[in-house]
Amino acid sequence: MSSAIVSGIRKGCAGMEHSLEQTLQSIRAALEESMPETLAAAVADIHPADLAEVYEVLNDEERSQLVFLLPAQVTAAMIVELDEAELSEAVEDLDAEALTEIVTGMAPDDAADVLGELTEEQREGILDQILEEQSEQIEKLLEYDEESAGGIMTPDLVVMDENATVGEAVEEIRRASEGATVHYLYTCSPDGKLVGVVSLRSLVEHRHVTLLADISERDPVSVKVNDDQEYVANQIRKYDIMAIPVVDESGVLVGQVTYDDVMDVAEEEAAEDLYYMAGTNASELEETSAAHAALVRLRWLLACMIGAATSGAIMALCNRSFASESIYEAMVIFVPMMGAMGGNSGIQISTILVRSLATGDLASTRVRKAIARELPITLIMAPVCGVVASLITAIGVPLLKHFDHISQSVSVVRLSLSSGVGMIAAIATASVLGMSLPYLFRRIGVDPAIASGPIVTTTNDIVSVTVFFMVGMLLMN
Repeated sequence: MSSAIVSGIRKGCAGMEHSLEQTLQSIRAALEESMPETLAAAVADIHPADLAEVYEVLNDEERSQLVFLLPAQVTAAMIVELDEAELSEAVEDLDAEALTEIVTGMAPDDAADVLGELTEEQREGILDQILEEQSEQIEKLLEYDEESAGGIMTPDLVVMDENATVGEAVEEIRRASEGATVHYLYTCSPDGKLVGVVSLRSLVEHRHVTLLADISERDPVSVKVNDDQEYVANQIRKYDIMAIPVVDESGVLVGQVTYDDVMDVAEEEAAEDLYYMAGTNASELEETSAAHAALVRLRWLLACMIGAATSGAIMALCNRSFASESIYEAMVIFVPMMGAMGGNSGIQISTILVRSLATGDLASTRVRKAIARELPITLIMAPVCGVVASLITAIGVPLLKHFDHISQSVSVVRLSLSSGVGMIAAIATASVLGMSLPYLFRRIGVDPAIASGPIVTTTNDIVSVTVFFMVGMLLMN
């Protein structure tokens, strides 16, 4: 490769003052030359997270070339930073020999994520090639659900007997920190059960001859291996700790979940909720197939279509229930307003409750607490929206009459009253649905975020139209 290209690469990757766009162009220039040594030198100063971001914007051919030319340790660091979809694609581009070398240099939890993308036969072949101790750790992690505490924990942690001294603990941490990030030291009983936790600050503040039993925090906050990853993230956030120990059903310490892993979990869970609320799910991004993505979205869209058709059927059935065709035509004008306001009101409430349930807010998990909070809000919103709807009707109908779009026989007063009462009833009904659906879904074991998407909107449209026409039948006839 020419010295000019090498100079350009180093200039593009040297420091924070240069943009990722420059880095991208520099790496592409290196890939065109297909020289591993030069590419390795070029990416030496790039943070793995930045390299992963560059990988995401490369085309398929460039991605394959990049993971093929990069040194194993650099590829391993980059893969850890990739999203699930890109991680799967990167693994597909590597042969068994390269994967074995990469996995050997990874932390057990990261290695388990990589091997989880392979078939059982491929996985067994790689596990047979690495050290037995590391292989056993990875196999154990693969047994847990990938969205549980066991699935995201790392077995790399510092464990000592509580009768050890601070001096001995410091030496042990020095040895362990060469291959893992240490936030806390854990003390266990002879049978491996978690007893206490000691922060690094406590070790620094006490003399070397002090026993760990004298400075450890007894009965520390912990989670079980089968606890959901969202619960784990909420526990770390709630107690403001850098890591949380993971124990099995008998209380034996098996690993820890660190703060950096929880950050990934929080992002993943937030994205999952947004997908559900939009009427899709995260699996859409895990596949590159357009047909798969279309199928995921169509399931919800077709359900909404059926709901909209139901609303139309209700409107058609109500046609003969009015004293005259002109009254019915006047009522139809305000159907979109009723449906939109009811749907939006329901989504507002359900979104707030879903967010509270997702963060583990204890008050929000109590139905009575939620009702006590949302009921006064609804009692303010519903009448205000009802009055505004009546005013809009009172002003709009005479204007429409002026252009002969509505029969002169339609009573503006009664239509305004119907519109106002219908709006109050629609928002009140939507509030009830918005409060009840998240708890109903949570009770039956379904993600409450689903209730904030098309289900709330479609259900509210049907209910709002029905309520509006029922009120109109009573008042306009």
